[in-house]
Amino acid sequence: MTTVTLYKLEPLPAKDLMIKKLNGKRKNGCWLKAKSSRYNENEIEIDVWYEEDVETGMKRAFSDEAYEMVEYLKANGKEKIVRKVYCFIDLKLGTLEIYRGLDFVTNKIREIIASLLEVTLSTISLDAGHLMHITKKYSSELKQAMFKYIHGLWYQIIRGRHLENNRKYKDYIVTKPDSLRCISIVPKIKYLNSSKYMVTINGDKGTIKMSNGFFKWKPRLEVKQIVSMIVNVAALPSF
Repeated sequence: MTTVTLYKLEPLPAKDLMIKKLNGKRKNGCWLKAKSSRYNENEIEIDVWYEEDVETGMKRAFSDEAYEMVEYLKANGKEKIVRKVYCFIDLKLGTLEIYRGLDFVTNKIREIIASLLEVTLSTISLDAGHLMHITKKYSSELKQAMFKYIHGLWYQIIRGRHLENNRKYKDYIVTKPDSLRCISIVPKIKYLNSSKYMVTINGDKGTIKMSNGFFKWKPRLEVKQIVSMIVNVAALPSF
């Protein structure tokens, strides 16, 4: 599954200056490599490396098979493994994309990049109206909706085919319109591999999760279409 955490970058320095400030830098246990993106001249591609405890990393990758591998690695003096996170700065949208879910590592990367560039990186959040707008205009099918109440202490998840026509979903939209916080849709984008898949958009966290579909990794062009959709909708006034 491809996951992206999305931030708005303000102010937006010049491309060459950002590459200079980021490339080759080490900070708070991370080291960075920045260059002009291989996909688009209006992007900066950033690779971020960090060390992770070998046991944590192996369990993340191999689950139940990890114990013997961890013991073998530790016996051979291997206590840490190096992991890489892909990031992109979109110069036209003024955004930072971190290819990772929202956790302490993502927050650390955000803080490092913000500090090195001397900019503010704020979460791109969507309210219920924005999420409904995405469902109506940019989705061919709504497959899941999460409604959250009382500061997140109670929630309701509705799943199914074409929920946009589902009576229960429509009733929640009418009775609790401001509580819609997360949707899973089949987006209306150009699919390079001709295989559609589900995308989950979290309005609070600013995260995008693209389900595997036929291919685990998503083409950069597909990710950019989804990111552009979210950024453009977030810029609209609340509905």
